[in-house]
Amino acid sequence: MDVPASLLDFSLVQGTSLDRRHRFPRLDRVSLPVRVASLMLVSWLPLLVLSLLEGGTAAHAFLSNVATHVEFLVSLPLLVAADGYIDMRLAAAVRHFVISELIDAKNLPRYESIARDAMQGRRSGVIEAGLMVLSFAASFVHAPYLPNRPAWLHAEPGGPLTLAGWWYLAVSMPIIRFLLLRWLWRAILWAMFLFKASRLPLAFVPTHPDSAGGLGFLGTSQASFSVIVLALSSTLTAQRLAHASSANVTGYALHLFAFALICLAVVFSPMVFFFRQLLMAKRRGDHAYSGVASWHSRRFERRWFHHEIPKGLEPLGAPEFSSQTDLNTSFNVARGMRWFPVDLRAALGVVAAAMAPMVPLLLADRRFIEVMLALGKSVL
Repeated sequence: MDVPASLLDFSLVQGTSLDRRHRFPRLDRVSLPVRVASLMLVSWLPLLVLSLLEGGTAAHAFLSNVATHVEFLVSLPLLVAADGYIDMRLAAAVRHFVISELIDAKNLPRYESIARDAMQGRRSGVIEAGLMVLSFAASFVHAPYLPNRPAWLHAEPGGPLTLAGWWYLAVSMPIIRFLLLRWLWRAILWAMFLFKASRLPLAFVPTHPDSAGGLGFLGTSQASFSVIVLALSSTLTAQRLAHASSANVTGYALHLFAFALICLAVVFSPMVFFFRQLLMAKRRGDHAYSGVASWHSRRFERRWFHHEIPKGLEPLGAPEFSSQTDLNTSFNVARGMRWFPVDLRAALGVVAAAMAPMVPLLLADRRFIEVMLALGKSVL
């Protein structure tokens, strides 16, 4: 089935309300390195300059604060780079519903309407303005209660904010917080799209090779959110790395693994929307292929085991054996169909993204290095 023109332009990233009003140049036309460099110049570089101008303990505290550098030099670029990476995969998933004929021609107009609703939510200027206000207000409403607040925000403990501290709260943090909140809103829009799409009659195929009725592509698309998981995990790990000399690496590894499991549940939770239809398709496939297999197997046995084989008919060249093998393969695929369209590779991608920042933390632990060196010597 041909993809309608309205779905060819599907995007949850490109075309905000500001773009439509032509108040600012479209960010999607600006190259990724330029966008990343611009945000780093606005969010991180002023902190460096103002801290150095402040001098004293504030400058030293800023330069030695690993978490701040990772937050703006690693996590922020990842959040920006995720725009094109995730959007491309979600758009491909939207089109694949039509290409794979999961959506039939009768329900295609409703499907297009669901996609338009998702893009309309993306263009909401009210939502974007609200996210901006929330990102800015959170710096001051919750600032006194933030745990592990960077020491370089103040010239002295309990003293007034430095210029770098004011810039951090008024500019730097709102930027990265806005990027996170905007991705949260996009994830909600995508989840709403999947929920509405799951209410359409979907033509699942129990014998599809992906063992998910033809919906396996959606689990792979969801795994693209691992970039966001990596950005969050990098910041959390950097905060721990700042205290690596006294850190319980094993204990933190367990905490990070728990974080990975939470991310796994959150990222793939929209797949539950398709559970009912997948389960019904699996049951239909079990019954249908069981009946066909029974009918075919009985006649196969009657011909080859309960009657005299006709002269000149050799088993090696008989088409019945090939037919029986093909039917057995189809039956096993239908029987193994998953009701949750997420394979191991997609799940491991999210877990790996959450656990990847653990590597530098382990390298910073002397006990881990000693154990690895001892293990290497014993092996060699």
